[in-house]
This record gives sequence, C-alpha cells and structure tokens, in this order.
Amino acid sequence: MKIVVTGGSGRLGQYTVRELLAHGHEVLSLDRVPLPTPLCPSWVADLTRAGDLYQALKGAEGVIHLAAWQAPGLTADTETFGNNVTATYNVLKAATDLGVGRAVLASSVAAYGFIYAPRMPTPDYLPLDEEHPCRPQDSYGLSKVVGETIADSFVRLAPIAIASLRIAGVNFDPTFQRYVQRWSAPTERLGGFWSYVDARDAAVACRLAIEAPLQGHQVFNVCAPTSLMREPTDELIRRYVPDLPRTKPGLSGNWSGLDPTKAERVLGFRAEHLMERYVGPDGAPLR
Repeated sequence: MKIVVTGGSGRLGQYTVRELLAHGHEVLSLDRVPLPTPLCPSWVADLTRAGDLYQALKGAEGVIHLAAWQAPGLTADTETFGNNVTATYNVLKAATDLGVGRAVLASSVAAYGFIYAPRMPTPDYLPLDEEHPCRPQDSYGLSKVVGETIADSFVRLAPIAIASLRIAGVNFDPTFQRYVQRWSAPTERLGGFWSYVDARDAAVACRLAIEAPLQGHQVFNVCAPTSLMREPTDELIRRYVPDLPRTKPGLSGNWSGLDPTKAERVLGFRAEHLMERYVGPDGAPLR
C-alpha cells in the first residue's frame, strides 16, 4: 500500500517507517522537520494546515497518524490539546474526503486518565482493557480521548476503517537500563501500572493495524504482556493501589497493568521484545 506516516521524523515514526518499508509498503513521511536519514520521501508539513494533508494523501491507501505533542508539560496545556485535536481532525477529514480507506491513530495509555492525573484515582479494575472508562484530567490524555471521539464521528460519515492504538510507555533503549532504574522507584508514573512496549513492537502494531481488514473504529491496547518490574504485580498492587476493587482472574507473576489481548486476537499483535529477554534478575544486560 501507499501509506502516509505523520510524525515520521520522530523516534517512533522512524521505527514505523522502517517497519513498513521492510514489508513492501510505499511510504511518505510528514513532519515539521525532515527525516534525519533519507529512508523514504519526506515532506515538511504543518498538520494544523489542512492543505498540506490534502496534497500528501492524494492516492494514499492508508495513513498512520503519530504526530503530536507526546505528553503534558512539553508546551502550554492549551497548545498540547489544540494541536493534537486539530491535527487529528485534519488528518481524518482529508482522509475521508479523498477516499483513503484505512487510518491508524496513536492514542495512549494516558487516555484512561491515570498516568498524568494530579491525584490519581483508583481504577475500576486491573489490567485496564478497552472497555474501562476513560477519565483524563490532563490536556494530553484528554486530547487522545477527543481524538478517538473524532474517529467515531468519521466512521459514521465515510467508509473508512480506523484503529486507535492506546500505546503504553515506549522503550527506545535496547538495553532497557532506563527501566531497570525504575525498579527502585515503583511509584514513578504509577498510573501506567508498570506497562510498557518496545519501540520495535509498537512499530509492528502500527503496521498490523493498517494492514488489518477492520470495520468502523476500534480501540486497541498496545503493550508487552508483562510488566517492567521484577516483583509480582499482585504484590505491587497490594502495596501501591490498596483500594483497587478487583483484578481479573487467572493472572500471576509480573503481569502488565494494561491488557493487550484484544490486539493479539484481532490484529495478531504479540510483543516480542520483552524486558526479561534483555535484562537479568540483577539488572545487568543479557548477551
């Protein structure tokens, strides 16, 4: 397919571009800055200006929308929310007007409303699945929920299939040492409930989602099935989320607080780059 990747110059964007090219797709990257290395054709574009998108999406069969402010606090809250929502609307508006049949949106675990909450509420249950209510308190998480609502609207208007990927915290360090440092700080970004995904696996999820014969708009969690901690997750919950009403039955060991089973069932996604394959029990890198 001819696929447009927004945010192609970003860290996850470059992994995604490489993954698509490796599987025979034709790729055009859109970003505010050029690709650091010439992997594929690359246009400098401002996604808040719809005209750039109409030019880029002509003849495209799919679009993977990764461009966004990627957390609160990187810029003013109004800019985070306004930019992310406007860009998502513009991408889907141009795609539906031009008959692009498939779209993938980078949503986030932040959509659930725990990871950046000033005072973290207690989830209804863990692990979080796609049916858990979203209650964001921050500009970034709210922008992702609104982006998913925009997707709901467009699939009512046009024959387009949209996948929103609620991606866990992305690991870009092949040694996983950044996550080893969190072993001594289990409450750091507690609202992600110790979920993560390697960038290589996140890129695969983007490819699988754009290739899948989906109907309408569907939401998928994208994460590793295990947590980034050594301790059993049940023990961490007793210690740090003691008011949690319930966990799903049948879980043991260091299970992830984000449930990836729908993505495995529908998309065929299964994370391969797991922390335990790269780091020993003492935290040292494995050969």
